[in-house]
Amino acid sequence: MILNILKKIKNVIRFNLLKKNYKKEEFEEKQDKKFQELGFNRKDGLIELNQIRNQNNFLNRNMSSEHEVLFSAISKKNQKEIKNILEIGTYDAVNSFLLATLFENANVHTIDLPDTDQKFKQTYNRSNNVNEFISKRNEIISKKKNIKFKQINSIHLTNYKEKFDLIWIDGAHGYPMVSIDIVNSLKLLNKNGIIMCDDVFMFKPSEQDSIYKSIATYETLEVLKNQNIISLKFIYKRLDALNNCDPKIRKFVSFVKKND
Repeated sequence: MILNILKKIKNVIRFNLLKKNYKKEEFEEKQDKKFQELGFNRKDGLIELNQIRNQNNFLNRNMSSEHEVLFSAISKKNQKEIKNILEIGTYDAVNSFLLATLFENANVHTIDLPDTDQKFKQTYNRSNNVNEFISKRNEIISKKKNIKFKQINSIHLTNYKEKFDLIWIDGAHGYPMVSIDIVNSLKLLNKNGIIMCDDVFMFKPSEQDSIYKSIATYETLEVLKNQNIISLKFIYKRLDALNNCDPKIRKFVSFVKKND
């Protein structure tokens, strides 16, 4: 009991020191270089993204992260090449809206669990306001004609035949689902297509679960990379001190391309 309390105190002190000494500017420079290594310009992506945010206030939210900047940077360079997009995990459809806006000539296929599924109701604090959540989500979906929403468990992508140029994986983050989503996405990816995975932990979280926190994405991608099936790079998910100062809890977004 006492040892656990001392350990918690030590962790709090360690985190506060990391947060105090964190230099955001240094990580912004590192992030710029990560974008350059991928062949994209982060600053151009930010300009485009901020213009869209200014026109749509609901895009300015705490959940925003650097994956949105990367989507924007990709659209600036690969707008014509990306015609079919798959999003695994619709959630509130804000990200679906952003994709449909950035890639206005592409079809955005977004899937999520059926509204009647107990996991849908019980996760992300939806149990007490599920009807309101669904109504707001559907309202956002209706704003864009190029969004195609389907209620389905992503495991059924195993039977899909359609191919995609960009796939965003943001469903369940733990085993076995994220591994299944990644393997299915590789099968559905067009040549030169891109797969991006959200919320990648490189260190095993102190408390893992099958939905939110897990090292499963990283471990699955590393196996595929080591077998030369994919090329793999990462960007920081967020750049603020609270979310990025501690390497042990820092999250990334993966950038994956299938090797020939």
